[in-house]
Amino acid sequence: MSNVPDRPIRVGIIGGSINNGWAKHTHIPAIQQLEELQLVAVSTSRRESAEQSALEFGIPYAFANANEMAQHPEVDMVVVSVKVGEHYDAVHAALSAGKPVYCEWPLGANTVEAIEMQQLAEAIGVHHAIGLQARQAPEIIYMKKLIEEGYIGKIRSVHLKVYTEVMGSFGYSNSKYVFDRTAGGNLLAIYGGHSLDALTYIAGPFKELSATMENQYRQAEVLGTDEIVEKTSDDQIVIQGKLEGGTVASVHIQGGVKYPGLYMEVSGEDGTLVLQNQKGSIQMGPYSLKGGRRIEGEPLASLDELSVPECCVQVMASIYQQGGPLVNVAEAHRRFAHDIQEGTSGLPDFKAAVDIHRLLDTVVKAAETGERQYL
Repeated sequence: MSNVPDRPIRVGIIGGSINNGWAKHTHIPAIQQLEELQLVAVSTSRRESAEQSALEFGIPYAFANANEMAQHPEVDMVVVSVKVGEHYDAVHAALSAGKPVYCEWPLGANTVEAIEMQQLAEAIGVHHAIGLQARQAPEIIYMKKLIEEGYIGKIRSVHLKVYTEVMGSFGYSNSKYVFDRTAGGNLLAIYGGHSLDALTYIAGPFKELSATMENQYRQAEVLGTDEIVEKTSDDQIVIQGKLEGGTVASVHIQGGVKYPGLYMEVSGEDGTLVLQNQKGSIQMGPYSLKGGRRIEGEPLASLDELSVPECCVQVMASIYQQGGPLVNVAEAHRRFAHDIQEGTSGLPDFKAAVDIHRLLDTVVKAAETGERQYL
């Protein structure tokens, strides 16, 4: 059991700057609206921005040093929401202070870093969670539940298409690192990691795969500037393979598409389920979930919109009604708070993160060698 008292868990966030759009619109409002948590500290790279952020969000403590924040006696738990290349040091700051830590995906800039963080967290014995928040989406929870209950019968195939406008021919000055395939924050790492985690969560792990990866945009424009940067990260990723149990899977992830979106189709012997959104990111709602079953051997004429039952919506109603990426992040924080207080492990942890890092490595190896890989 955790030694955290039965009261709101006091949270410090590394990377909670007012200029950090993701933290500003997800982590911070989620923590501030959950009764299980209390946001007490923020750390950024500069004292000025930390103090501005603390003032903007009503946070008591501001730090320009992540280690100082993590060591503060009134911080019970640490959230890491910075660039991927900074995850390693930020997570180490939290673990060195003996604090539970929630880190955004990807866990590390590479698998070696991720394994080191997993091993350290397990050796220290604190709770650790990774931000693979698609698993907390009510629609995805319901989709998995329907499959487990036999709604579509035995799964025969899964098709996933992810298409996003970013990570192709243009980007932003604060995220130029996504164009570097070695920086750990490219299309495969971010969109591929979230997408493959959701797919395997719903339909089961891969047992074999082949892959093709291609960089079709060799240069990218930095919006708002005259800068053109060389791009080494791939913007076309195609994966084909089999999951455990024999399900055939096909995945196409592409950047630089002018009309973003997401389409996941799970087909079984008795029916079909389809999950869609218009963001191109499976970890972000809102979603549309449709499904249909064969009746007495008749072919399916159409799929019906499925309403998510209350049992699959665990985050508070006021947050769920706001929609968007806030919903999944808030549910992740709620579950993690209960894990800490009750000694449970309901969220994907650093081991789950390492598993996805290794899966992505397998995709790269398959693409580079042209050989089918067996997991």
